[in-house]
Amino acid sequence: RVLPNVYRVHGAARTWLGELQAAALWAGANGALSHGAAAAWWGFSRFESAPPELTLLDRRKPPPRVKSHSADAFAPGEVVLLRGLRVTSRLRTLLDLAGTCDPLTARACVDEAMRRRWTTAEQLSRLVERSPHTRGVELLRSLVREYEGGDGPTESELELRVYELLDSEGLPRPMKQRPVMAGGRLRRLDFFFPSTPIVLEADGFAWHAPLAAFERERARHNALTMKGLVVIRWTWRAISDEPEKCAAQLRALLSLYGWR
Repeated sequence: RVLPNVYRVHGAARTWLGELQAAALWAGANGALSHGAAAAWWGFSRFESAPPELTLLDRRKPPPRVKSHSADAFAPGEVVLLRGLRVTSRLRTLLDLAGTCDPLTARACVDEAMRRRWTTAEQLSRLVERSPHTRGVELLRSLVREYEGGDGPTESELELRVYELLDSEGLPRPMKQRPVMAGGRLRRLDFFFPSTPIVLEADGFAWHAPLAAFERERARHNALTMKGLVVIRWTWRAISDEPEKCAAQLRALLSLYGWR
């Protein structure tokens, strides 16, 4: 007996896969793997081997070692059968993560879903529209604005990570959100280093899904270049995975303009 009404063959090893299968079987039609467990089942890199976690439509008390959340109902398409187990859809899983994880982790998961073409900005936007009062929707709304190519303020978490990297590498702090006329319109530079033409553009994602956003970003880049500015781009993934490489590139560029 693994869980109430759930059994395994005598002598079979207890595994992570078995634990998730047991939780899903115990939940039955009134629940589904969700949150971190769903993210792990879908293959999100930050949730490898996450422990069992369920969303239940009834008010059953979960067994030991199984975390649970309550919901009145699932919207159509929010639960799918994936490799034999009931699990929340990728979009529903992203919404759940945005409401329960730290912003860094939630952002990284949305970024991964975009990069791997598991979702699009349009799908995320529709999710936000139909979930106006759901916990975590504000974080997703801010990410959608970024993915759609807006020139709005830099996301605070991204800004913090940029400053942490600059400080740890002994690099100067730039001005933030400096306005400049380029290409016939007012644009705001993410980060600008005074006394140099260097602009640091920080992206909260690694792949611009919509073609229109991709084109707008290229037009912005060209306009800043025609203005005589030197633009260097850091993606969220690069800041997280290759901070030393980012710092070395910026240090070399700054040195060309007299910084020591």
